[in-house]
Amino acid sequence: MNAHGALTLRTHETNATYHVVEYAHERLRERLETLSAGAPVKMELTRAGSRGNGWRADGVYLRSESAEDAAAGG
Repeated sequence: MNAHGALTLRTHETNATYHVVEYAHERLRERLETLSAGAPVKMELTRAGSRGNGWRADGVYLRSESAEDAAAGG
């Protein structure tokens, strides 16, 4: 995550990149900020705006947690 709170994600399968510029809630942003670069996650994304490659993070799932906990940002 950069100093402006933006995050770049890369898919493992295709190397596509996604630039996360918004977060569904502050707790989710704070959680992502604690992860190390390259940490494997699964995320729910929604396009932020109608142009460009900006996305909003709606959920993050780490390998060791349940979907319910992760969806809550917890």
